[in-house]
This record gives sequence, structure tokens and C-alpha cells, in this order.
Amino acid sequence: MYFIATERVDHSTRYKKKLLVLGRLYPYFMYLLYIDESGAPKSWKIQKHFVLGGVAIHEGQVGTLTRKLNELQKQYFPKLSFPIEFHATDIREGIDRWRSFQPEEREEILRKVYEVIDNAGFPNLIVFAASICEDSVTSPEQALRDTFEEICSKFNNFLIWEYRLNIKTKGLLIIDETRVGEYRHLLDTFQQSTKYGYLGNIIDIPYFAKCGETRMLQLADFVSNAVFRYYEKREDKYLKMILPRVSRRPGKYELDGLRHITKEKSCKCFACCPV
Repeated sequence: MYFIATERVDHSTRYKKKLLVLGRLYPYFMYLLYIDESGAPKSWKIQKHFVLGGVAIHEGQVGTLTRKLNELQKQYFPKLSFPIEFHATDIREGIDRWRSFQPEEREEILRKVYEVIDNAGFPNLIVFAASICEDSVTSPEQALRDTFEEICSKFNNFLIWEYRLNIKTKGLLIIDETRVGEYRHLLDTFQQSTKYGYLGNIIDIPYFAKCGETRMLQLADFVSNAVFRYYEKREDKYLKMILPRVSRRPGKYELDGLRHITKEKSCKCFACCPV
């Protein structure tokens, strides 16, 4: 049994937390990895790729990023007192409330949301994404498993690197509630082992939420959509905007948080030939 106590750290904008386990206090920081899908693991007749994308956000930055999207909503819906969902596809295609905006206005809104991600900066926000190509898919279950394993493992890598810098961190997954049972089962399996080893820094119980309930899942939707359109439509405009936020290996600064699962050995994408 444990509880969490919070204290302000004078030299940092972060909060230091202490976890009481078996009578001992352990200081740590928490990163929340919000994950969303683009495409679907069962829709291979109409797509060539499936993507999981996410934003790992330091706990102390959730409020700040939420306010930025709320302020963006006020610019375009000044009379609304309730939050509306920023969904990349709906905005791009003019669906529901977005139909009243001209294409150039909708494009401007998309750009401003991606700017929120780009301007957040390290270590407040880190991007992770995994895309699987149809040439590497044997079943919908395998497509979901492989992309989820990649994104969890890369998130765990980031937490390990933080720990080596004497920044003790833990990670919590917050996932769009579309496939609660499937994700719970996969994470239970990953807690035993993955092809990359043990996910020792990720809390074993994920949280599920509707995308409309948190602005952070909406940012994850924008990440997954940018990666999906890059691989599916060869459109790199918005992925380039958030590429600096993708997790990188310390020292060498090689991209680690973007994975492309494919059998094409000559692939020249950002993940296969990182810049």
C-alpha cells in the first residue's frame, strides 16, 4: 500500500513527489504518455499503414498545455463556454462544427495546434510514434501489439535516460478508450517482458479516457495523424513541425521515439534514415 505526497522544488518548475512503499519514501517525477491511434489495425483494405502516436507530458505541464488549447478555442469559438474537441481529421475535412470554416482557416487551426506541440520544448513534452506497414502485418492483433510494444519500449528508454541523469521518473499510460480490453491484455504481457526487455519504469495499470475528456489526448491525436499522413500520403508538413520533439538518444541525438515497422530495407523515411 502507498500514498503520494507533493512538495515544491525551489530550483525547478517541476514538483518532486515521494512514493511511500513499505515504509520508505522514494522521490520521483511523473510523465504521462497519452496515446491515440490513426488508421485501424483491421482496416487494411483501405490503408497501407497503422499508427500509434503519443505525447509524454511532464505532470506539471498538463495545465499549461490545456490552457493553450482552451485559448485557441476562444479565438475561433468565442461564444462557447464548453470545450470542443480538437480532432485533426475533423478540422482538416470540415466535419461538424468545423464545417463553417474555410479550408485556409482550418489549415491555420491545424498549424496552431502543432505549434503548441512544437513550442512545448524538452523536457516538458516528448513525442513518440510507431507506424507499421502492410508488408509487416500478419493479423490485426499483431499490428496493434507491435506498434504498442514499440511506443512503450521507447517511452521506457526515455525514463531510463532520465534516471541516469539523476532525474528519477516513472511513467503512466493514458490511452483512448477505444480498445480497453486489448490494451490491458497487451500491457499485462509487456510487464512480464518485451523483445526489448522489462518495462520497469512504466506503471502497470494504464488509464483510459475519451479523447474529448482531455486536451492531452487531443494532442496525441494530432501526433498520430501527422505520422499517419506522412506514411500514408507522403505529406511531411506537420511531422516536420513536431520532429524536434521526438525522443532522441542522449549524446548522439539519434531519433529513438519514431519507429517504422516495414520489410522495405531501402526505406528513406525519417525513422529509417534519421536526421
